[in-house]
Amino acid sequence: MKTIKNLDILQKFAIAIPVLFFLSCIVKHYLENFRGTLIYAYGSTITFFLSLFLVLLSLVNSVLILIDLNTKPIPKFVWFLLSMSIFFLFAGLIITIGFDIA
Repeated sequence: MKTIKNLDILQKFAIAIPVLFFLSCIVKHYLENFRGTLIYAYGSTITFFLSLFLVLLSLVNSVLILIDLNTKPIPKFVWFLLSMSIFFLFAGLIITIGFDIA
């Protein structure tokens, strides 16, 4: 098992992207308590753009993992899925909204 120091930069991003995404969701949830203040206005905007940036970064990092990461196929696929998880979540939400499933 590799430690954090031994991981490739793409693998570190694959871990950091979902963590940052869920942290931004938690911050967005707790910002609701400050509705009507400047904290809510700026915090909501920042977390929204951070979430969109992380979705795009997830897609880019996943493509780079498939191209550049030099590991065996199974671990490479696991790193790909971990990195792509936020993009899959976003795509599923868009499909659900688009088809009015929920």
